[in-house]
Amino acid sequence: MDPRQSRITELAIAIKKQTEILQSLLDSLKVATPSFSVNANQELPRNAAVQLAQSSILDSCTELQDLVEGPLGHVGRIMSPRVHISSALQAIVHFNIAGKIAKHETVSFGEIAKRCKMDVDDVKRIMRLAISYRIFKESHIGFVNHTASSFLIAENLLVRQWISLCCDEFIPAGSFLVPAMKKWPSSEEPNETAFALLHKGDSLWDVLKKQPEKAQRFAHGMEYMRTLPPFDINHLFTSLNWEIDCETVLVDVGGSQGSIAEALLRRYPRLRCYVQDLPETLSKAVVPKDLKGRLEFVSHSMFKEQPIKADVYLLRSILHDWLDGYALQIIRNLIPALEVGSKVIINEICLPEPNAISAYEAQLIRWVLHMSFSLATETNVNSGYDLSMKQQFNSKERDVHEWETLFRLADRRFKLNRIVNPPGSFLAVLEFEWQPMAP
Repeated sequence: MDPRQSRITELAIAIKKQTEILQSLLDSLKVATPSFSVNANQELPRNAAVQLAQSSILDSCTELQDLVEGPLGHVGRIMSPRVHISSALQAIVHFNIAGKIAKHETVSFGEIAKRCKMDVDDVKRIMRLAISYRIFKESHIGFVNHTASSFLIAENLLVRQWISLCCDEFIPAGSFLVPAMKKWPSSEEPNETAFALLHKGDSLWDVLKKQPEKAQRFAHGMEYMRTLPPFDINHLFTSLNWEIDCETVLVDVGGSQGSIAEALLRRYPRLRCYVQDLPETLSKAVVPKDLKGRLEFVSHSMFKEQPIKADVYLLRSILHDWLDGYALQIIRNLIPALEVGSKVIINEICLPEPNAISAYEAQLIRWVLHMSFSLATETNVNSGYDLSMKQQFNSKERDVHEWETLFRLADRRFKLNRIVNPPGSFLAVLEFEWQPMAP
């Protein structure tokens, strides 16, 4: 870089360069340039070079924006609009505003109010805020139509469930974080959290157990997360590096309604899977016809002794829900089922060292919430992020030293074989092997 150039000029040049690289990659892949059109692709190709260019552009863009705003504008932007756009999205989903507009239809605010049984002024105010985020478009004064993001909300149930989960549960809990920290300093209990203060002492797990509709929404929200590029199941395939014809029995501990197990079974035709979760989570789980005989759902609490002997136990985004005391119980409950060479695969965020990644990537990992619907660029991810874990569960994300320490405390017979951090993935793979000490 030219030492005479200002930082904002350097960033502008970097953005131009990386954008040209991205456009060249898209041209070579015969993929349309991103747009806000209702017919636009929902995401960019899941290609390592594309994702690298994309990440570089976003990191430079966010730094440039932060600089040109100045500290006063920067802090103001962080605080002010985020809550309001979340409220607008909550209303858009609750009243099914996006679903009441056809794909290519242009409709007035008054007609939308009639279809949604809402006050017309409320519709106008909610939608005009969303429009400022390019969710819907006001094609001419008083008339709106879909953009790519609003049509995604209309068409995708998992997106709507994710918005509701965030807006109804996670965001309100955030305002109780400081009171919870003051009321229960250093607590590890899941019912001594910001979420519990909001819900009169009930932990998130209590709420899900008592209210099946919320349990289903939570399951849908987690399923939505798994569709996002940083959580792509192919990252797990690459990291496992198994032979396609491997004969393995796998237990997916806390595997919800089986989407990860299904993907594994279709990838590895000789694999057999047991998916374990609580009865209320498994109540609507169904074994697909093509996986009968290879996939089984088993009601089981991870806080009880593991009843199934298997070659591999997969815990994907499980232990980050629990601080060490509870996480140790979960790990130790596996031990009675383990045999020499049994593997425990942890597929979780492994926090990087400070300054090891860009500020943009660090924000994604550590932000409480990130409610963006430009899926190809800013990944709307929440569950699994460090401060969110604190306010919902009294838990945390861990770095590599904390993971090693946790398993060493559980039992010194666990050996860490390897850690893989796939490019483009937020989830690392840590493989622990059970190696009983020689007598």
